[in-house]
Amino acid sequence: MGDNPARLYRLDGVAHIAGVINDELLGVVPPPSQVQKYAVNCSWFQETFGECPEGADDETVRRYARAYIMMLLGTQLFADKSGNRIHIRWLPYVARLEEMGTYSWGSATLAWLYRCMCQVANRHVVKLVGPLQLLQSWIFWRFPRFRPAGYETFSWPLASRWSGYNSSGSEKGPRVQMWRLRIDRLQDREFIWMP
Repeated sequence: MGDNPARLYRLDGVAHIAGVINDELLGVVPPPSQVQKYAVNCSWFQETFGECPEGADDETVRRYARAYIMMLLGTQLFADKSGNRIHIRWLPYVARLEEMGTYSWGSATLAWLYRCMCQVANRHVVKLVGPLQLLQSWIFWRFPRFRPAGYETFSWPLASRWSGYNSSGSEKGPRVQMWRLRIDRLQDREFIWMP
C-alpha cells in the first residue's frame, strides 16, 4: 500500500499502513470500545458482518467478503492467544481480493503452526496457538493409534471429521501424562509414512 500518509489508518492512536478502512475496505470503523491496540474484537466483526444483506450491491458483498476472510485468517489459520480478536495486519491482504489467490496461504499457515509449536516448547509458555485443527487432523491421520473410536470415516474437508470430538477426560494433568507416555512408547509401525 506504500507509505503514503494520506492512507494511514489510526487504530487506538497507532498509525498503520492499511488503507482507508472506512471508505474502501469495510465501510465502517470499529468503535473505540471494540479496539485493543492492533486488534478488533471478533464480536464486532460478527455483529457488523454476520450476514450479508439480500440484494446487496457488488461493493457491499466485497466488504462482507473482506470481513469474513479477515475472521478466517485471524481466528482459524493464524490464531493468536487472545482467541477473540482479529489483528489488523490482515487489512492489506484483503484490500485487493483479486490478489488473495496469488499468495501461498498453505505455506504461511504451516510456517505459523511451526512457529507456534516452537514457542510452546519454551517451558514458560502454557498455551499452544495456531491452526490447531490442522495439527489435530494430521495427528489423527498419521497416528491411527491416537484416533478416537468411530472416527474412521472420510469426509471433506478432512479436518471436519474431528469437529465433533471432545475428549472424555476432564482432568488435564493425568490426560497429559497418559498422552506423553503413549508418545514415548510409539513404534515406527504405528505411524503412516506414505502420503
